Amino acid sequence: MSAKRVKRVLLCKPTHFVVEYVINPHMQPYTVSASKALEQWQSLVEILQSLDIKVEVIDQREDVPDMVFATDQGIVRDGAILLANFRYPQRQKERIYYREWFREHGFRTRSLSNIFPFEGGDTLFFGDDMLFVGTGFRASVSSCEELSRKLEIDVMPLRLVDPFFYHLDMGFLPIDDQTAFYYPPAFSTNSQNLLKRLVPNLIELSEEAVKAYAANSFVSGQDIIISAGTPKSFHDQLKQLGLRVHQVEVSEFKKAGGGIHCLINVLE
Repeated sequence: MSAKRVKRVLLCKPTHFVVEYVINPHMQPYTVSASKALEQWQSLVEILQSLDIKVEVIDQREDVPDMVFATDQGIVRDGAILLANFRYPQRQKERIYYREWFREHGFRTRSLSNIFPFEGGDTLFFGDDMLFVGTGFRASVSSCEELSRKLEIDVMPLRLVDPFFYHLDMGFLPIDDQTAFYYPPAFSTNSQNLLKRLVPNLIELSEEAVKAYAANSFVSGQDIIISAGTPKSFHDQLKQLGLRVHQVEVSEFKKAGGGIHCLINVLE
């Protein structure tokens, strides 16, 4: 069974993308080539459009360098955006700009209480009726109950234990409602066992693959967009699953700790 085809996404054009601070271990201040980042972003947009996915674009504001990571802004479901509660103050202003965009484009805006943090990069759907949430670094276990009530869906917290996998989408990649990739050392032992119980076809990612941002890929139907530089063994696994593989270079965004999935928020 294949994943649902994505029809429409939101990306943020990286016109002011820099790395000026460090809030995850991947971040490399003052190393980004702005022109190269824009070229890589445009290549990603072209691949998405070639897959008949409509790409909406929000303009980046100068005072929020991480605004380019659109998936972190929250969860879109049934014409509403459930906005993120960013843990770090450096990212909290992004929410204002995205909320404005969503309102202007006809989405209802919803939010959790401001007590518990959660970010979109920590939330991944597995099929239609289950949401996995990575907790420990950016999302709180306490946010899971609120997410479950707001979205009327089963929410399963997974405890992340390695700061290099600060978001769930760095170490976990759902393919469809039967299959997912994961990197076991990113998770607590209990969370590894939970995944083994809940995911019928759970495939381990190698250290080489996960360091090349293999988990931070983007799936639409039988197509998957992956980062250039991922090992051939990962490509072979994807092809064995019947997926069509598309590659794009995102080296500049990795300097901020973000990859392909981080750049895309699914609207429908």
